[in-house]
Formats: sequence, structure tokens, C-alpha cells
Amino acid sequence: MGLGVAVGTMAAPALTRRMKQTTAITGGLVGSALGSLLLVGVDGASALPPVMIGITVLALGTGPLFALGTGLVVGSVPPERAGSAASMSETGNYFGGSLGFALLGVVAAVVYRSRMDGTSDSLAGAVAASQHLPAGQGAELLHTAREAFTASLHVTGVLAAVIFAGLAVLILTMRPATRTTPAALPDYEATRS
Repeated sequence: MGLGVAVGTMAAPALTRRMKQTTAITGGLVGSALGSLLLVGVDGASALPPVMIGITVLALGTGPLFALGTGLVVGSVPPERAGSAASMSETGNYFGGSLGFALLGVVAAVVYRSRMDGTSDSLAGAVAASQHLPAGQGAELLHTAREAFTASLHVTGVLAAVIFAGLAVLILTMRPATRTTPAALPDYEATRS
């Protein structure tokens, strides 16, 4: 996900020249939701290209969130507090990302284990166990494990898409109102004019 965030971060300043920051962030989140939904359609041996495309789209969509979100946080505080705001923003980014990965991982593990009925805790464990079973039983275990893994990927993709779409709606509805009156000039600028 690091490369997608890096590319999205580089493209973020170009986006803000043409649109509001919150609009770019919302668009990125919608892109991430669509990338997550691409994971729902994967199945079978030819699943690698759609998975790679889905993860790439998801990662590129988060670029504006990280780059522009930090800019919004730092820009909302006085200059003497910018360092603290930037550090809190970075801490929040890492904490939120780690917590999100952990929660989605737990959901995937629960779905996988429920589909396996206690015969395997992971796909790697099922592959290792299948090598010690007779050919027919090993093949059946692998087939069941692959279906359980695919089901867990589908559930995780839908859940991530719902989260990204919910965040996009939240950003659109919580957007600060646009100023209708010009901002007051500081004293030193008012005296110069």
C-alpha cells in the first residue's frame, strides 16, 4: 500500500489546484471503495490480476486522504502549534491504519474459521495439513480452505467499501461552511492599505 499512497500523495497538490481539498479527499475515498469492491468479484485461479488492480485502486485512493488531510489539520491551527498538529495527524494516520488493518484481519479470520468448521486456522495451515492426508482428503481440504479464504476476502472487501463510502459521506456532510464575508485583515495589513 505504500507505493499507492506515495503516488497519490504526489498527485494530491495537482488535484487541489482544480478542486477543494475535501472534494479531492472524498473522491479518493470513493476510489478506495471501488477498489475494495473489485475484491468482491475475485474467484478461482485467475484472481490475481483483479486482486492487484483492486488493491492498487484502493491504495491510490487513500493518497489524497493522507496528504491533504494532514494539510487541513496543520492549516487549522496557529503557526506556533503546527508541529504538534502535524505529529498528532501522523500519529492518528498510523494508529487508524493499523487499527483498521487489525479489525479487517479479525473479520477475515472469523469468516475463514467459521467456514472451515475448526479444521484449519489459516490457508497456510490447510495447505500444510493437506500434504499429510491421502490425496482425496487433501484435495477436499484444499478446496474447502480456498473457498473459505475467498469468502473471507469478499466479506472484507464489502466491509472496507462500506467504511470508505461512509467516510466519504461523512466528509461531504461535515464539510466546513464556505465563508460569505471576507476575512478580517490583521492590523499590520489594514494599516498598509
